[in-house]
Amino acid sequence: MDQQPDYSGWSSEKLVERVTILERQLREQMMRYGPLSKPSSAESKPKKLKSTRQFDPCKYSTRFIALKFAYLGRKYNGLEHHANNTTPYPTIEEELWKALSKAKLIFPTPRPSLDDEELNWEGCEYSKCGRTDKGVSAFGQVISLRVRSNRPLPLSESDEAHNNAEDQRDTDHELSEDEQASPAVTPFDPIKDEISYPQILNRLLPPEIRILAWCPSPPTDFSARFSCTERSYTYLFTQPAYTPTPGLTGILPARTLRGQRREGWLDIAAMKEAAKKFEGPHDFRNFCKVDPSKQIENFQRLITFSDITRVRPTDTGPAGYLDLSDFREYHPPDMDGLTTDPLGNSYPPSSQTQPAPVIHTFEVRGSGFLWHQVRHMVAILFLIGQGLEKPSLVDDLLDIAKTPQKPVYDMADAAPLVLKDCKFEPELQWIHLGENTGGRCDVARNGLKGDGKHGIGGAVDELWKVWRGHKIDETLAGSLLGLVARGDRDGSTKPGQVDQPRSEADSKAVSARSNTQRVFIGGDLPRHVGKYIPVLARPRMETVEVVNAKYLKRKGLDLPERNGEKAAAVDDGCL
Repeated sequence: MDQQPDYSGWSSEKLVERVTILERQLREQMMRYGPLSKPSSAESKPKKLKSTRQFDPCKYSTRFIALKFAYLGRKYNGLEHHANNTTPYPTIEEELWKALSKAKLIFPTPRPSLDDEELNWEGCEYSKCGRTDKGVSAFGQVISLRVRSNRPLPLSESDEAHNNAEDQRDTDHELSEDEQASPAVTPFDPIKDEISYPQILNRLLPPEIRILAWCPSPPTDFSARFSCTERSYTYLFTQPAYTPTPGLTGILPARTLRGQRREGWLDIAAMKEAAKKFEGPHDFRNFCKVDPSKQIENFQRLITFSDITRVRPTDTGPAGYLDLSDFREYHPPDMDGLTTDPLGNSYPPSSQTQPAPVIHTFEVRGSGFLWHQVRHMVAILFLIGQGLEKPSLVDDLLDIAKTPQKPVYDMADAAPLVLKDCKFEPELQWIHLGENTGGRCDVARNGLKGDGKHGIGGAVDELWKVWRGHKIDETLAGSLLGLVARGDRDGSTKPGQVDQPRSEADSKAVSARSNTQRVFIGGDLPRHVGKYIPVLARPRMETVEVVNAKYLKRKGLDLPERNGEKAAAVDDGCL
């Protein structure tokens, strides 16, 4: 080792030169080797990589169950996922599959053509009840599938032999006092000790999709699609259907169907009359979209219930400007100066009161439905409600001898449609979310708290967040709508103001009404169609037989004997 130099006899110039050299050497070393400071204890310890534990499905038992769930469909591209079909929004099935896979609840059979991250139900015994289209919601959708279970696997022969040997050794000596007092192993309870499927899945699913219940013991031959005996749908709409035009400008000219009326307001009584005509067994080929790939020939469906009822919420909407007499439903005064409402009640115009817009629902129940059937039914009801068609139009369209070809008309919007419930025979025994059954093992292993319904992370909390956001948006939008609609008025109008033109422009607008028509079919705004053409006067589509034959010819297929008979028995449940 070199001897340290003696700096005591150095001049100040030499000392400064020496220090400069040492500093330069230190900088070079730091640039080459980094700082010489000792790393902290946190930095000195290498970071442990999180090891991915391999999941072995062979170590777990499985069971066949049914799940009941609900979803708000506006953000989704329908229920069903189609391979190699890119959609602008995810499907409900994709979200379900992701949650089931992440929770390691399903073990699909690998397919060479699919990656591990691609949706695959192979080997899961999966079936679904009703296929809903883009934007359609469901409050009682059902699927059935095979999932992982907490039930211990049965012992193999080698394990059994090992346990028998252990038992033999135990009998060779006298049991101790502690061994005599030890309790027997608790047998597996198929519900209390089972995985809490709704709670586990609701932690992984988007808040708009909620698992409501699970059935632990569906029949062995159960299929969510083919075992369903009845489906019920509801379609929501507002009254008025769209915002009315105030004053005389908004009064439509006299018509043979309803006489003068204010645009936007629906004739609920006429719609109820027409809805009842759907009940019973009928051929609904004029109320559906034909899918030639299925070669359906039998369009008979049984409707057990069809009606329109008013939804009575606990609070009212913010669009209170509809209370102003300018915007109210118009009922021409009779000879005594009284106004008669649709139910036949007469009262002075000054005493007429209307609540803010109310919600009505068309509810229909049946053994099966054709493709887009409910949306076609609703579209016809809306035409009747607007006074554009008579209730007898339903009879004409159900009479295949009279109307063998479907007239061209638009079906109703998808967003207000809801798959309300599905019923099965035999009836399934559901264990609903929050019934404190199931998941006894999960509480100990995974630290699950609560019943999955209320409390932090519960389904109610998640749905409250969704509802509150929409409610605030509704209130803000409704308040702004009312502010713009009222203008600078104080909320009152003088008697007779509604019935008198306020300007020459009003008179011209009224006369122009006969040349244009706004038609409501369930969307946010009505459509401008010009002069309205009655449904039965419109062009007709090709018959079902022609549509099916053209499809087979295009595909180069021959029509086998009674090919459509089997297809006719299959209900799509797709609306």
